[in-house]
Amino acid sequence: MGLLDKFKAYLNEEDPGDYQEVEEGLASPQSEEESVESDEDMDLSLEDDMDEESEQDGKPVKKFTWGAKLKNALAAMSKKKSKLNMDDQDVIEEVRQTKTVNAEIKAVQDFCEQLVDVSYHMEDLKREYQVVTSYLTDIQRIEELPIEMANDLIDNAKHIEMLDKSRNTYLQSENLLSMEQYKTIARLEDEVVDTIKTLNEMEVRDGMLKSDMSHLEGEKESLKYRRKDCAVGVERLRGVLGTVLILFFITALAMIWFALTTQTNVTMYALILGAVVMVIFAACYAKYVDYKREIKEADAKYKRAVSLLNKVKAKYINNTSTLDYIYEKYGVHSSKELEYMWAQYDTMNKDAMRYSQANNDFRVYCDQLVKKLTSIGVKDPLVWPKQTNALIDRREMVEIKHSLNLRRQSIREKLATCEKIRDNAKIAIKASVELNPALESFVKEVLTPFKVSI
Repeated sequence: MGLLDKFKAYLNEEDPGDYQEVEEGLASPQSEEESVESDEDMDLSLEDDMDEESEQDGKPVKKFTWGAKLKNALAAMSKKKSKLNMDDQDVIEEVRQTKTVNAEIKAVQDFCEQLVDVSYHMEDLKREYQVVTSYLTDIQRIEELPIEMANDLIDNAKHIEMLDKSRNTYLQSENLLSMEQYKTIARLEDEVVDTIKTLNEMEVRDGMLKSDMSHLEGEKESLKYRRKDCAVGVERLRGVLGTVLILFFITALAMIWFALTTQTNVTMYALILGAVVMVIFAACYAKYVDYKREIKEADAKYKRAVSLLNKVKAKYINNTSTLDYIYEKYGVHSSKELEYMWAQYDTMNKDAMRYSQANNDFRVYCDQLVKKLTSIGVKDPLVWPKQTNALIDRREMVEIKHSLNLRRQSIREKLATCEKIRDNAKIAIKASVELNPALESFVKEVLTPFKVSI
């Protein structure tokens, strides 16, 4: 494309939309040929008018040979460009198709990862749900016992309660942990060590995700501001080029009028004027191309920042939800607090071992209670020696049932949420496969190692 034609296309170009991808293309060959033909017709008509006026005045005709040469050069460059346009359009179309396919694959991969994560999380919740249901079933078996067996259990539980109080007298005097905290850690002591490690990792990840979100938000605003500056620069360049073009035409007409009137040779001045204008146009066009490149880069980076920000937010929400669940389960607010409780609990247990007689008696009665509970079909009898007050007082049993029901309801709600996320991911994957069947093999390749199906 000739330089002058590029300036014409630039002056007629519409403003780019906010944060849409900017593509630079060339004009179609047909439009260039039409513009060249129109320019030739205009120049020919102008020469005819000049010939008629000169013949009427009886003066010799003065032909501007440099204008004809420029016109022929522009026509030749337009014809040469028309061949390039076809290749450029093919390349642009190929790049656009490649970008579309890559975007589809990336979107399907994200949904597959989401489906795998939520499927594993649902399996954990289902196991937790089965444990809670097992506790409730054990409570039902205990409540349906005959009176004699129930009284025997109550007597055994009272002995355990008495021994437990005497054993905890020393521990309570140290004020290491409250009884509620002690019983919570005792009930979940097999999981505490792993939970502390998990909480530490998740809290570190939580801080990193917050930092990443803050950084991405700042980068997104910076890119938005930069793109706005470039758009303003483009508008200013248009104003400058418009002004220069108007002054050029006015000066050119004035020179033509002066040459016709005084019969003076103004070729040198015209060449100087044209050179100055071309230099100005070239400088402005170079700046314009630079602005366009920056706008395109800003748009691409902005989209990337938005995509990353959405991913980070999703991970942050999942991480925070899991943290809240663990905090609620252990009654703590941080991993440090749980670690402290675990250390105090360990110390209390070591000190309790010093009272071997009371501790041995306590264990004997606990074993008896476990055997009795096992004989009536309780699946997890080891829990009850740590909550004998529920066997003695029906109100405490009701409180435990209520707590377990709330816990089970919470798990059901989380399962429903996960199921909705899983279904949405499956729908999105199926829709993508229906639109592009070639993605089916990619989906199977991603999901098969995790034994997840859609």
